[in-house]
Amino acid sequence: MIIDGDTVRLSGSNARLTGEGNAPFDTPETWKPQCRSEAKLGAQATGYVRSMMPGQLCIIGRGAGGYGRDLAVLYGSDGRDIREGLMERGLAKASKNANWCR
Repeated sequence: MIIDGDTVRLSGSNARLTGEGNAPFDTPETWKPQCRSEAKLGAQATGYVRSMMPGQLCIIGRGAGGYGRDLAVLYGSDGRDIREGLMERGLAKASKNANWCR
């Protein structure tokens, strides 16, 4: 299940997505966004990830994603790291906590 652009749910637990080589990225929040533009971009990021399914999830760290989440890399139906497509579309930033409301 896709929660948002950088979080997925696996068998009842959440995984925080990272890029290949553990390259961090952040997508806009869909839960409690700080502004309207963040909410809009968050919905677009989530939609993009959903559009790339089914994909393949590779867990790279158990409990290493903060808040008890696993850390994982998600590959889309095209075989590419989801991070790359999100970054190309301006729906992700190379950061762990980006500001989307500037």
